Amino acid sequence: MTKRERVDGIYEAIQKVNQVYGKWASAHGMTLYEMQIYYRIMERSLQKEQAYITQKELCDELDAPKTSINSIIKRQLKTGYIEMEVNPAKRREKIISLTETGKQYARELILPLFQSEEEAAAQFTEQEMTEVIRMQEKFADALAKSMEEKVSIVHNLSAS
Repeated sequence: MTKRERVDGIYEAIQKVNQVYGKWASAHGMTLYEMQIYYRIMERSLQKEQAYITQKELCDELDAPKTSINSIIKRQLKTGYIEMEVNPAKRREKIISLTETGKQYARELILPLFQSEEEAAAQFTEQEMTEVIRMQEKFADALAKSMEEKVSIVHNLSAS
């Protein structure tokens, strides 16, 4: 297998996972980014007992521009499932949380997805899952390092 084929294989595997999530979102009448709002809030409420997320955290975690996230939030506000308010501790920050109706909706949307993820993960040994995670992180780190070096070279050339 050539280097290009290996890279393509990694990319295709990542795309396949993204497509599965996209199909889940589409089957529920929303975009992947819209679903991610509910996913992130549910994840936080189960793991951190924090039933909200800030707009900035959404932008950072989804690696999406603030304008895109803002548009998605506005659409979801109209559904009545989420609400947005100013963070009293940090007045420039907006907190997104679920309404009571939104909590029920998110449970129906996200909890079966969590269950599917856990069922899929259960098909691997702990060692296999650890290795998958380690290898994915190793590839991401190597790719980031290589790209950073190239960007640095380009910036240095254009500054000359």
